Amino acid sequence: MCDEMKSEHMKKEYGDKMHHEMKWGHKPDEMHRKLIMKKIFIKKIMEHLSDEDKKKLLVKKMDMKISMAQQNIELLKEKQKLVATKMDMKASMAEQKIELLKMVRDMLKE
Repeated sequence: MCDEMKSEHMKKEYGDKMHHEMKWGHKPDEMHRKLIMKKIFIKKIMEHLSDEDKKKLLVKKMDMKISMAQQNIELLKEKQKLVATKMDMKASMAEQKIELLKMVRDMLKE
C-alpha cells in the first residue's frame, strides 16, 4: 500500500512537471522523462537523509562539478593548441602561395 502511494505521488509530480513542460511547447522524449523521474526519486530519498548525510552528498556533488570543470579547462587548452597549430599551417601555406606568385610574376617579367 505504501509503495502504491509513493508511486501515485511520483506520478502526480511527474504529471505536474510534464504539464509545465508542455505548456511551454516542449515535448519530452523518453530520456528526458527518465531524467525527470530520476530527479523526483532523488528528491524523495533526500527527504529521508540526515543533515550530515545531505552535506556529504553535497560535498561529493561539488567535487564532481570541480572535476568536470578542470577536465573542461584541459580540453579547452588542447583545443586551443590544435587551433593554434591549424592557424600556423594556414599562415605557412599563405606565405608559400605568396612566394609562388612572386616566382610566377618574376618569370613573366623576363
